[in-house]
Amino acid sequence: MDAALAAGDAGAAVAAVRPVARAVAVEHGAKFRALIADLPESAWHADAEIASAMGASYRAAGSPRGSSAIGYFRAAEAGFAAAGPAADPDRVAVWLGRAAALRTLGRLTSAQGFVQRARDLDGPGSVLSLSVQVELGARCMLESGLLNIHLGNLDDARSQLEYANGLATEHLTLAERIEGLGGLAIVEYVQAGIDAASRHSAEARALAAGTTLAQTGFVAPAILAQTLIAIDRHDLDDAAGIESELLEAAKHTDWEPFAHTAAGYQRLAGRRLAEGLECLQRARHGYRTWSPAGLGLSVAELMRASLLMHLDQGEEAWAILRDLPAYEHHILCPARVVAQLRLRHGDLRGAAEALDGCEQIAADHSQRTMVDVRMLRAAIEFERANHQLSDVMFDRALIAMACSGSRAPLRLIPPGTLAGLAARALTRGHNAEATGILNRIAEATEGHARLIEPLSHRELLVLAEVENGSTVASIATTLFVSPNTVKTHLRRLYRKLGVTTRADAIRKAKSLGLGRPVTRDSPE
Repeated sequence: MDAALAAGDAGAAVAAVRPVARAVAVEHGAKFRALIADLPESAWHADAEIASAMGASYRAAGSPRGSSAIGYFRAAEAGFAAAGPAADPDRVAVWLGRAAALRTLGRLTSAQGFVQRARDLDGPGSVLSLSVQVELGARCMLESGLLNIHLGNLDDARSQLEYANGLATEHLTLAERIEGLGGLAIVEYVQAGIDAASRHSAEARALAAGTTLAQTGFVAPAILAQTLIAIDRHDLDDAAGIESELLEAAKHTDWEPFAHTAAGYQRLAGRRLAEGLECLQRARHGYRTWSPAGLGLSVAELMRASLLMHLDQGEEAWAILRDLPAYEHHILCPARVVAQLRLRHGDLRGAAEALDGCEQIAADHSQRTMVDVRMLRAAIEFERANHQLSDVMFDRALIAMACSGSRAPLRLIPPGTLAGLAARALTRGHNAEATGILNRIAEATEGHARLIEPLSHRELLVLAEVENGSTVASIATTLFVSPNTVKTHLRRLYRKLGVTTRADAIRKAKSLGLGRPVTRDSPE
């Protein structure tokens, strides 16, 4: 190309760059745009491949936000508007490039439309050559898979990304290979394949190392998966160490809001709750223009409900949980947070009922979130003194954690209850990895009290009044019972909490997470 430029042959220069335009554009965006800008516009403005590469260049490191790319894709489409079937490969390539640009903006429905147009043109009766069909088919599958991650259709995403990855070496650019592997890492993480997720993430990052792609959205899903895995394994220092790298790579891409959600998750795990809410607010802000908002916003909202629960803002948490959409295989499983919230407030029946739907579809349930369900069920049955079922559920969750390295399910359980579960498990005998987990639990929960006996709904009402400083007479009036009945409830409340004074009851209730107000018309 340099020789053609030196000779002043713009047409030859365009012909030289066309075969590598897409790959070069996403690695060297500003340089590529400057190079093409030096050519006479007449030499390339009707060339769909070059115009499409100009659009793709806005996904390179340091480029402006992706909306700048749309004009180039429109120009590329205009270039073959009146062309015949011979222009079909260009049409498909431009539509897929435009779909990727729209995805980075969160315009998922529009992106799907362009992917579908590409797939329709590549269908039965296509005039495309076999080699072109294979390449464009791989790109179609890649873009469909990435869109389906955002839409929460992870079964489809897995099959599409695996198909694309199988053809990646010969038919995808380096950037596409990296993003496809990162997408697979996200899918594996959500579907409990943490080891596979780690492998895909490591491979993607190795491919990006030493290139400008390491600072772009192409590698962002791989870094995101690595971050989530580190948090699940409670390697919070590792997660914090790559947070700035993730946020920089995800900037101005479809992965940016999710990166803020991961930052919120890290702070939830580290009990930096107020900071976590700020991170999640940034995520919500990022999703405000998405259409549809998809899985990412739902994950952020579920995380926000968890944070609010820990901040004793249960009513706000409930409001969020009620509005969350359902996804295949309970990949989000809001029932976990509902059960956790009810367990923290001594409502064992409500906690158990929240998990019923999960246990009914156990075989079809996301195995990652099913570990949480089993851990919660173990805690509920432990508090009910149903130790046989509690032991079984705890052991199943423990075995899964020992295999995956995840420690996230342990965060769902009040420390005192977790201490009791671990103490029983240590008497049953486990392999070295599981025993190591149990010993660390015992050390971390030493000295933590647990609820001696679940509080009834009426006792929770009385506790709420005690925390408000109400007198016996005032409580009796509020609850429409006699003062003697209130005194009876207070004696039972003190006994169950293991205290003898109001002040101690309030302190103990707060340590157990029992401070949420309860409405009088709630079921007993």
